[in-house]
Parts: sequence; structure tokens; C-alpha cells
Amino acid sequence: MPRDASSEHHSWLLQRHSTLSWRQLRLLFAGLCGPALLLALVFLWWGYWYMLAYALLEMAAVAACLRHHARHAADYDRIDITPAAIIIEQRRARRLRRHTLNPSTTRLLTSPLRLASRDAEVTLAEFLPPSQRQRLAADIASYLR
Repeated sequence: MPRDASSEHHSWLLQRHSTLSWRQLRLLFAGLCGPALLLALVFLWWGYWYMLAYALLEMAAVAACLRHHARHAADYDRIDITPAAIIIEQRRARRLRRHTLNPSTTRLLTSPLRLASRDAEVTLAEFLPPSQRQRLAADIASYLR
């Protein structure tokens, strides 16, 4: 018996690919900041105390960058298309947003990839490479028709 395409549920889970674990991030921080701190301590020994301040400022900047990376490592977009609704769940850092769109009034826009309805416009897959974004747009477009 042939299946009716309009009654099916279609789902995509798009996740950011992070290859560094927490342990690896800590080792990276130690590897980047350890030599700078050692060099600053040598200069401190010679009487140039302000080099320690610059080294601490550098370590704070590296720590902020690595923390930002770690906070966004679990980002994802989940797209569920049913005949009744399009449900988009997006996680960015600690914020979880959920959008519900009407499939009959929703259209797909590209550059960047967006789903637009009367009520809202949602940008999708910001962290995917362009080739995967195009493939996703083609998949979504085939189910919106």
C-alpha cells in the first residue's frame, strides 16, 4: 500500500561538531598559557613586573575564548515537519528557543537558510558548511510542497 507523503513526520537534528572534550580544552589552555606564564615569571625575576600583568591579561583572553567555544559546543537545531505544524527547536549556549510555524504559510528562504511565516522568521543551520546547508534546503523544500 503506498504511503501518503502529506501524513508523514520528517525530522532533522543538526548539531555543531566539536572535537574537543573538557579535558582537552584544559590541556589546550595549559599548553597555551604555561609558556607565557613561565616567561612572565622570568621577567618578574629580572624586575619587569608589568610583564606578569600582560601574561595574566593574555591568559584571561584565552580563557574567555575557550569558554565561549565550550558553551557553544552543544548547540543544535531540531526541525520537525508534520502536516499540522513545523516545530523548530534551537539551542544556543544556555538558551533554548522553540518556534512553531504553520506549514501552509511557511516559505523557505536562502542566504542564510531561513523559514519565514507570517508570525516569525527563523534562521537555520548557521554552523553547517554551505554544501550541507544547500542539501538541507533541498530536503526541506521537498517536504514543504
